[in-house]
Amino acid sequence: RTRAGIAAGTVAASPARAAPGSAAAGALPRYPDTVVGSFRSGPSDAAGVLEDVSDRPSLCSAANWARGEIVVGSSDHALYVIDAVKGKRKRTLYSKTAGHTEWVSCVAMTPEGRVVSGGMDSAMWLWPAGGTRGMRMDGHEGAVSQVEFNPSTGGVVSASYDKSVRLWSVGARGTETACLLGHEAPVLELSVGGDGKIVSGDRSGSVLLWDPQGSSDASWRMKHVHHGHVTALVWADGRDANIGGTFLSGGQDGVLRVWDPRSKSNPAKVQLHVNEQGHGAVSQICAGGPPCGGYIITSGADGTARVLDPRKSFALMSTLKLTNFPYAMAVAGGLALVGCGDGSVHVIDAAAGSTLYALGAHKGAVRAIEASSDKLFTSGDDGNTMLYSY
Repeated sequence: RTRAGIAAGTVAASPARAAPGSAAAGALPRYPDTVVGSFRSGPSDAAGVLEDVSDRPSLCSAANWARGEIVVGSSDHALYVIDAVKGKRKRTLYSKTAGHTEWVSCVAMTPEGRVVSGGMDSAMWLWPAGGTRGMRMDGHEGAVSQVEFNPSTGGVVSASYDKSVRLWSVGARGTETACLLGHEAPVLELSVGGDGKIVSGDRSGSVLLWDPQGSSDASWRMKHVHHGHVTALVWADGRDANIGGTFLSGGQDGVLRVWDPRSKSNPAKVQLHVNEQGHGAVSQICAGGPPCGGYIITSGADGTARVLDPRKSFALMSTLKLTNFPYAMAVAGGLALVGCGDGSVHVIDAAAGSTLYALGAHKGAVRAIEASSDKLFTSGDDGNTMLYSY
């Protein structure tokens, strides 16, 4: 997840995530359970396939590997659909009559191949599978910070600087179906569980849990549980015997918290990404299940990736020094793929607690990462996309 804002006061751009471990029909798996053996040693061609899509930074991405497509949102106001096999641009989602008028800050794909994008212009757009004729989805009154596919409804959920979380149906048209109000600050983070439950985090450090099928009111309010912004938020893999059903939050305070909505408890609080000056932020979290090898993996503003074991009371198993600030992370078959500000992607073995290799993917920060069992896709500040095959 691309977690850090591009500049002070800007949206924290983030590739939208489908619910991990979701049993819901049609849910897109965000991360692969297994990878081919060569993923541990390096791509078949270390140069990868470079596609120059824009002269402006890319901010977010989403993948539909089953359809062979990845979509990238750019600060040039357009989205670019990339062929996930060839690494080349297929189509551009922008025209004189359709598209964003500001940076594209977030994007999601549905299993059918539709694209839903959100922007700094407060607008959301629904783009048809295989097509370029977008339809505007009005509702938000502030920059859209996150959008995620909702496997329980087949629609999407969005979060915004207008302090709201909104649910949408995305059939032939995009229609708002619910507006969830309760945050007292801009909503920066969002995660949708396989059962449709939603957690959202805001700039004041508060986290809210929603069950939209039951009520439009928050079912659990965790007020100011982080000092500063909530910077990362994710449901654990629902298949994980140890942490399935929980969600995890990270903040500007460098603290990782595990939350159990069934008992409304906080089973773990770990001061994780804090440097000698007492500063740090949790940039990304991936939690449990086969993609993580059963571990909790985080990256942070202290320039490290951390591996914790929920089977051992959330003990810190390893700390890996990165070459720069981490802006994006994905997991795949027990490997963590961390994209940094210097353009590198570090491939980390979670169980061994070691960095296997690093790729020099970009000339600027890596902003978003997608992975399948035999492909690694990155985009970033240089406006290029990179596709590595294994």
